[in-house]
Amino acid sequence: MKKLLAILLASAMMASLAACGENSDPAESTPTGSSEKEPVTITFFGGVDNTGTIGERIELFEEQYDWITVDYQEFSGNSDDRKKTIINSLQAGDDELDVFLCDTIWVSQFAAAGWLTDVTEELNAVKDQHLAGPLSTCMYDNTAYAMPVYSDAGVLLYRSDIIETPPTTWDELVAMCKEHVGKDGIEYGYVFQAKQTEAIVCNMLEFIKQNGGNDVVDGEVVIDSDETREAFQFVLDMIDDGIAPEGVLTHIPDDTRVIFEGGKALFSRNWPYAYSTAQTEGGDSKIAGKVGIAPLPVGPNGEDSSATLGGWNMAASAYTDQPEASKLFLEFMSGEEAQKIMVLGDATFPTVASLYEDEEVLEKLPFMEELKPVLDAAKPRPQVSDYSAISTVMQVDMHTILTKEISVDEGVTKLAQDMKDIIAEMG
Repeated sequence: MKKLLAILLASAMMASLAACGENSDPAESTPTGSSEKEPVTITFFGGVDNTGTIGERIELFEEQYDWITVDYQEFSGNSDDRKKTIINSLQAGDDELDVFLCDTIWVSQFAAAGWLTDVTEELNAVKDQHLAGPLSTCMYDNTAYAMPVYSDAGVLLYRSDIIETPPTTWDELVAMCKEHVGKDGIEYGYVFQAKQTEAIVCNMLEFIKQNGGNDVVDGEVVIDSDETREAFQFVLDMIDDGIAPEGVLTHIPDDTRVIFEGGKALFSRNWPYAYSTAQTEGGDSKIAGKVGIAPLPVGPNGEDSSATLGGWNMAASAYTDQPEASKLFLEFMSGEEAQKIMVLGDATFPTVASLYEDEEVLEKLPFMEELKPVLDAAKPRPQVSDYSAISTVMQVDMHTILTKEISVDEGVTKLAQDMKDIIAEMG
């Protein structure tokens, strides 16, 4: 099975192999990780290195640990393609796949299946350095199975040339929309994503939690609540009142981005990448220099803003034959030095708290300071042993409610029961 991963990648025609870095030159000064240990190679399965930051981080790691060589295998497919290839390797117990980038929503599923290495000791040693939100995505059943690498969370984008102070509540959001729609080229008050994909799950969980509701707590489904019903009704009312276009029911993040960048919307819920593209001069954005970023507003029964967590962690296979080297690589790639290289090169959002106050980072990406409280307070999606199964049910039931195929009351009751049934099937 040692070559199984390579065979899977070749047959899928989704990967290209890249050897990134070599052992340190013995003529140079002794690296911090130098030892008399037998040289080893670990295989790292990650995304496409468009900016060179992955290669740069690997080279630094190999300089510090001259007995470890990293075989970087680049995967150009989408997240689902990547997941399928990883699962095929892990299910087969293949020991060639040592470490890999792991979507935050995969951790619980992979951990429950026994496919990941326990890194609780390693994460506990550095947990005070990381934001609380991203840290929570590394856990399953009170055990750490991944290290955080970069994060993402839903944010409120707004026209800063029109709105001086962004809304902090739903009522304020609605009032501002009613005041400005139809003026200054603004056609829509608030655009977000509610297509029957993962998009609707991320967005509706935000509305529900902004209003004091929740989804799954300690394995128990708690989504059947007045707070959830009120959240769905609020979204329906926004569409009926023309504050949000009916088109949001077919929107994914890029659809919303295009509308907002075209100057047609006052507010937009999106991932932070959309702030960067909207502010980029010389691109497609018509509103560069006129965009603000803020936490999502709070509902009448909520106390705190709530954003859905996204992002990627790094995990080690339970079948690796190089557990020590693999853990060292996870620790390094999750650390401040490596994350700073990534942030400056890729404009991704770090999990290391100090980087949100780093002068060099803020000079290049001044909005980072505003994102810190958003990411720190963001909440994960249900951490269950088969997230994809429960997500599929949520997508269907949530969309059925918003398309008015079922009443809010009946729809929320059905959503809760379907989620309970799926969790029961997981055992």
